Amino acid sequence: MILSTALLFLCLASGAPGGVTEFSLPNGIRVIDRQVGGSPVEGLAVFLLGGTRALTPQTQGLESFAMECAMMGSEDVPGDAWRRMMDSTSARLTGVYAYDFSCCRLTCLQEDLPVLVDALASCLLRPEMAPSAVTQVRNSLLQGLQRDSYDPDSRVWLVANRGLLPGHPYSLRPDGTPETMATFDPSEAADFLSRRMRGGNILIVHSGPTSDEDLERILARSFGQVPPGADDFLPVPAFPISRDTVVLEVEDILTSYAVAKFPGPRPDSPDFPVFRAGLDVLSDMLFQSLRTESALTYATYSGASLNMRNWGFLYATSSHPVAACSLMAATFEGMLEEPPDSELVRGTLETSRTAFTMQMAAHDAQAYLMGLYEIATGDWRNAWLYSDIAARCSPGDITRVLRMYSGPVAWGLVADSSAVGHGPWPLSREE
Repeated sequence: MILSTALLFLCLASGAPGGVTEFSLPNGIRVIDRQVGGSPVEGLAVFLLGGTRALTPQTQGLESFAMECAMMGSEDVPGDAWRRMMDSTSARLTGVYAYDFSCCRLTCLQEDLPVLVDALASCLLRPEMAPSAVTQVRNSLLQGLQRDSYDPDSRVWLVANRGLLPGHPYSLRPDGTPETMATFDPSEAADFLSRRMRGGNILIVHSGPTSDEDLERILARSFGQVPPGADDFLPVPAFPISRDTVVLEVEDILTSYAVAKFPGPRPDSPDFPVFRAGLDVLSDMLFQSLRTESALTYATYSGASLNMRNWGFLYATSSHPVAACSLMAATFEGMLEEPPDSELVRGTLETSRTAFTMQMAAHDAQAYLMGLYEIATGDWRNAWLYSDIAARCSPGDITRVLRMYSGPVAWGLVADSSAVGHGPWPLSREE
C-alpha cells in the first residue's frame, strides 16, 4: 500500500466496519469473514487468483469454461442432485471472470450454508464434467461471445483494447474467444482446474450471520481438502501505450460507437479514488454537453476500472461520430483547464455515495466487493475508505488528479466510412 499517514488516519476514522476476522486454513487459503446479523442471508465469494496471467492466447477462456462446467455438478453431487439442492434451498450461484481473478458467488440462507459449501468445494475439486452439461455450458458461453460479432456496442470495447493493451496480460480475454471456446476439451478443462485449485491461489470472503467458529469449521471440512501451494505470477505490468492511437473498424451502420481509454493510477494509490470520482463527475458533464445541449448522442458516460492496473474510459454512441468524439474530448479538456462546478461535484458524489451504501447493504455484494478490493488494492477496508475519500474530494482535487492521468489515449471506434481520415481526436494533454 502507498497510502499516506493522513489517509491511514482517515481509514481508521472511516465507515469501514468492525467485526471482521481474517484467518488462514492450514492449506494456505486466506479467509476474510464479516459476521453480521439482521438477515438470515449469507454471502460467500470464492476467488481464484491469477486471472489472465494464468492464461495464454490459446487457453484464454479455459478457466471460465472449466469453472462453469464444474458448477454443473461433481462426482460426489451429480448434476441432477446438485440442481435439486439449488432449487430446494433457493440458493444462487454465479461465476465472475475478470482480468485478475475468477470468482464463484454464492447467496443462500444461513441454515443451508454448510451443505452448499461442501457441494461447491466438491464441484471445484472433483467436477463431474457430464457431456450434456459441458455442451450446455459451451453453447451458452459461445452465444455470449458471438454477440461481439453482431453487436458493435459490445465490440467497441475490445477495439479500444487493441490500442491500449497490445501484448499485455489484459489483452487476453477471461471469457475467451469463439475460436478458443470451441476447442476446449472437458478433460483438458478438468486438468487445468485441478492445477489451479491450490490453497495459495484462493481467497474466500464471507458476509453473513454464521459465526467465525462455525465458518472456519465449515471451510476446513470442505475447502480444507484443497492441496497447498500457489502459482507464481509476475506483477501486472504497466500498459504499453505510449502515444494517442485510433483503431477504427469500418462498418456500414447508422449509429457509430466510440470508446476512449487511457491509463489511470494504480489501485493502491491515494489518487485512485479521486480519479474515479472525477470520471463520475465527467460522466454527468458529458451527458449535459453531448446529449442535452448538442443532441449528438444516444448515450454517453465515463468511468474507471478497478483492476491491479487501471484505465479511465469515455463512451459515446452517435450518428455523427466525429462531432461527438471531438466534443467529448473538448469537454474533458475543459475539465482539465478549470475545476468543475462545485454544486455538480457535490451532487454527483452524494449520488455515488448513496449507491455505494445501498450496494453494501446486501451480504453477497459486500462479500464480493471486500474480496475485489483486497485483491486489487491489498486491503478490503479500501472499499469503504475510497468511498470516503471520493465523497470528500474537491473540484480542485479532481482537476489536479485528472491532469496527471489524461493520456496517452487509445480510441476505439466502430463507425461507417465517414470517420475515415479523422482523428485521433485530442484528449491527452501536452505539458
